[in-house]
Amino acid sequence: MMSALKAVILSCIAVSVAIAAPSAPSLPIPAWDVPSDLNPPLAAGRVDYHGWLLLPWVTNNTAPDAPISGWFYHHTPEFFTDSPHDFEVMVAAELYPATPIPGMPLPPAVDRVGTEYVFTPPAFSLDELLTGNLTSFTGKFSNGSFDTPQRIILSQAVLVISNLTTVHYLHQNATSAYTELPYYSYPRDPSQSAASLQGVQHFYLLHLEQHSPDFDQLLHATINLDECQLSPLDTVLDITAAGAIFVVPSSVNDVYHRLVPSSSTVSVPVILMTDATRNTDQHTKCTLQILEEVHCVVMPDSFANCPPPASP
Repeated sequence: MMSALKAVILSCIAVSVAIAAPSAPSLPIPAWDVPSDLNPPLAAGRVDYHGWLLLPWVTNNTAPDAPISGWFYHHTPEFFTDSPHDFEVMVAAELYPATPIPGMPLPPAVDRVGTEYVFTPPAFSLDELLTGNLTSFTGKFSNGSFDTPQRIILSQAVLVISNLTTVHYLHQNATSAYTELPYYSYPRDPSQSAASLQGVQHFYLLHLEQHSPDFDQLLHATINLDECQLSPLDTVLDITAAGAIFVVPSSVNDVYHRLVPSSSTVSVPVILMTDATRNTDQHTKCTLQILEEVHCVVMPDSFANCPPPASP
């Protein structure tokens, strides 16, 4: 078993070393952001334990045996080229617990995620998931993980993936970072029709990682769509698209200046990046209200929790 795993890791190293070190590309980047010389990923590569952090969707199904629908984030990525975790991955999926789990923070009944809920199957090949050869897993669903004070197993469960929404390769040798804070955005209620997209909407934000050292962060925030300054080149569907990229103008892109919850009177201006060729005044502008920081660890290895932010 160990010799087979070692062979897989060594083959990953051999391919990764050949990849040219990129500078920071223009934003937005494609949903499938994988170097051409690593595309498709290796067959049966990146074998390890890959956890999936839950970001629940709005649901009206409160039956005890109802699945838990949401975004599930690869928990956690790393920058090392010999790591089996060198991808940011966000998937849409349904979790089927073997036993009912009372008190889950499912919106709209519960407004905050509150802590990390993580599904962890036995070791598998991340590359097999990325190539579409694996779409379901059996494993353990827990309240908490390695980076939280608690880790309580809630139930055995099955995770069924319906969509690979974001796949972003992390290059250890990237030579530059984005100068301003960039975040992927994912709506908390992706089932809404275009006609209902108005007023205050909830989103999950994922910090877009590009250059080591960096930080892996998930936020829960709101945007009042009625207050956005919509570019004539965009629609409200661009704002609420899964994987939309927002940038915080005039910000510093490091862990000490990351977005964090603050007073309810403080709003964060952001710019929607839908086309890298546009002038600044052609981008849609909105404001964020940060409600909670669901998860934050520092890179390249994701072993330490993020430090307190710098004083304003």
